Amino acid sequence: MVQIGRYYHAKCLQCVPSLKHGDEKEESFEKLQQQEREKVKQSNPNPSNAEEYRRRADEIAKFIKFQDEEMQAFVAERDKLIKAHEKKMVGMRERHWQEEVELEKEFDAELSHLMEKYTLDGSKVNASNT
Repeated sequence: MVQIGRYYHAKCLQCVPSLKHGDEKEESFEKLQQQEREKVKQSNPNPSNAEEYRRRADEIAKFIKFQDEEMQAFVAERDKLIKAHEKKMVGMRERHWQEEVELEKEFDAELSHLMEKYTLDGSKVNASNT
């Protein structure tokens, strides 16, 4: 069993490469968010007086709160997206299995017909001996 992102695939990585890429995108997105937070913290690192220090601390706190709210919204939407994708995958697998079952039934019927065609019954054997 091969893990591809959050998903597993028994055959190979080549079949569903975009899923692994999705996790890499998410990691990159997370790093970008952390970098943005650091930029806000690092801008004007030496406030000149107490008032400037408090103003700067308030700005940082507001940014962090905003970013946390944004990330919560992102996580909620991502979870909905993942669930919708998983539901589609389940539906696709069900359709695939139904099609496979139908193909097997069709094959069995055709094979039975072929075996009947080549089955020697008593009347054919007697007719060919005379």
